Amino acid sequence: SKFVNPHSVTLTLKQSVVVRYGQSSIHNRISPDRAVRNFRHFMNRLNRRVYGHSFSRHGKRVQVIPVLEGGGPTRFHYHCVIDCPRAELSDTFPNIIRECWLHTDYGYDQIDVQPRSDGGWVNYISKFRTKSEFDQSIDWTNLHQH
Repeated sequence: SKFVNPHSVTLTLKQSVVVRYGQSSIHNRISPDRAVRNFRHFMNRLNRRVYGHSFSRHGKRVQVIPVLEGGGPTRFHYHCVIDCPRAELSDTFPNIIRECWLHTDYGYDQIDVQPRSDGGWVNYISKFRTKSEFDQSIDWTNLHQH
């Protein structure tokens, strides 16, 4: 794949969110399905921020390789490679990622964004030891590469 400026990103999810129904409320616990939906919402926000109307009109999208980890005693989190497609965004891209993540329902404030991702990061996020079902840990529905 032709990544322009790949970033190593870790995004942590809240364990639950409170949903209010009139006078009552419930806690919606995070699940793998909710994590995937939350990540899709994040990517939609990020794509709109980076590409504006070209995202919806022309299908322009930021390249991303997302891997979901966690469950049980470990907080759900994503390890990703997210590409910054334009040089003029390089300085602000980590903050854009943070803002877009924190504007999702399950976006937790433990966020790490490192510029210049490399093969070592890809090896780390694709490690077998922390994944009970390796093929299902890659978020195939949100993966996007050119």
